[in-house]
Parts: sequence; C-alpha cells; structure tokens
Amino acid sequence: MADTAKYNDLLNRFKGIINLLSDESMKNHTSLKVGGPADLFARPESQNEFIDILKTASKLNIDVTITGNGTNLLISDKGIRGLVISTSKFTQKITEKETGPKTFTLTAPSGTRLSSFCQYAMENNLHGLEWAAGIPGTIGGAVAMNAGTPKGSISEILTGIKTLNNSGDISEISRDNLEFSYRSLNNLNDQFILEASLLLQSGDINKIRLTHMQTLNMKKSTQPLSSRSAGCIFKNPASGDPAGKLIDMAGLKGKKVGDAMVSEKHANFILNSGNATYEEIINLKQLVEEKIFSLFSVKLETEIIIKGEQ
Repeated sequence: MADTAKYNDLLNRFKGIINLLSDESMKNHTSLKVGGPADLFARPESQNEFIDILKTASKLNIDVTITGNGTNLLISDKGIRGLVISTSKFTQKITEKETGPKTFTLTAPSGTRLSSFCQYAMENNLHGLEWAAGIPGTIGGAVAMNAGTPKGSISEILTGIKTLNNSGDISEISRDNLEFSYRSLNNLNDQFILEASLLLQSGDINKIRLTHMQTLNMKKSTQPLSSRSAGCIFKNPASGDPAGKLIDMAGLKGKKVGDAMVSEKHANFILNSGNATYEEIINLKQLVEEKIFSLFSVKLETEIIIKGEQ
C-alpha cells in the first residue's frame, strides 16, 4: 500500500464513524467476483458521510473511485489504488411527489437498487419503468451508464440528478442539461451522483404487473442472471445484428480462456465459471473482438467499466 501515512490519517479520522477498511479485496464487491485489493474501502450510509469522507480524501490528495454494487464492473487483479467509495449502503427511502395530472416523481439516493425503483413503481400503480425489470445495479450506475433495453432507457424518464464534486460542493442538474448517448452520460465530468429523480405516470396495476413479470421472465429465460458476470460485455453496434447474435454466429458460445467463459445462454455475457482472473477475462474479451472483426468487419465496443492498476 502506497501513501501509508495519508491512508492512516484517513483511517484514524473516521475510526468509529465509518467502517473504513484497508486492503479490501474487490472480489467481495463485484458480481464477477474478480479483482485485487482496494487500498482503502468505504460504504457510507448517508449523504453527510459521503460528503465528509470525500472532502477529507480530497484534502489528503487521495485518489477516489466511486462504485455502486459492482454489477457492471471488472477490476484488475492488482486492485485499485487510493480510496474506493461504494454507494451500496447509501439507500434511504424512495420519496414520491405528485408533479402533475397522474404524474409522479420518484427520488432516491444513488445507491438505491434499480430493482427497488421497479418494485416501488409496481406496488404503487406507476407506469414507465417496467422495461427495467431484472436489470441489476444501482440507480446511480443506471444513470451514469444510461441503462436501458430496446423498450426504454433511464434518460427517457429522468428529470434530474443531484451531484457532488471532489470539494464537497453539491449541484442539482436538470435533465435538459445532461447529455446522454447509448449507454453513457457524457457530461458528468468529475462529479459523483448523490441522488436521481424519475418521472412516472399512474396506470393500470394489472397491466403494469403483467408487463413487469413478462419482462423479468424473458430476462431469466434468455440471460445467465444467476451466474457470475458483469452483464453484457459489449455495446450493441449502431446498425446490424446485436453483439450477442454476432458472437453466437461466430460459434463462440462456451469458448473459454482459463475459467473465463462466453455464456452458452447469452453470448454477450462473459462468465466467471470458477476462479477466473482479470487477465483471463480480458484475453477472452480480446479473442471475441478479433474474431468478430475478422468475420463481420464489426468493431465491438466495451460496455462494462474496467478499473484498477494495470
């Protein structure tokens, strides 16, 4: 661990306030179960804790990496230098506000699971989020990645976000001032998402429940949801066949490099089938990219987030 004196200072300042860990294995905090140690690791449970630890790390000139619950994340076996702040416990209640005729705005901290938004919407007869059933991860991650399916995306129902910068300054940014593209929020810059607000409409509870369950059942039947993965590895090309179909047509389902394996259920998932390493997953990813380009002249773009020391 580098910068021991600064790290010890941070540990001492938050002793008894936040459970700040040192040399914490990131295998424990990613759905792929891959990744080396973070020098320091924190899971604040409130906005004030989040702000305090970020401001203190900034004063000590400690690099900060923000994660959600690690469902779209691949971390190197060498780990992450500096401080990792996970929002996975930053999950206060979803609040609801009526903002127009039969329209409601739901707001919650960035660590709130997207599935919790879906469940809340379904239980309160609110329409507009059924397409997200079965998508893992937090609302903060969903906004940062513009999570979506062919039937909808976060950017279409987002009204705004509250953000925090390294200095601890809070800003509120409306949807009109956010620049989204496919699986990306382009102008977040060095700000961290504190909370997000979604606009939904009241609807027929039976239709909402039916669509929710149909979407969830479809995902369960076509995606390896119970396996260790980081979700779809590649973005779908702007035109032509989706990434999964291209990989399937290339005959790569079941292809392995060590314990990294292309899913036989959905070819756009790389699974940790045992004790896969970062290098094995990267090598398999590159093998797939090269094969798809050689067969179809399509350059696949990575969708998952890759972090850590190389």
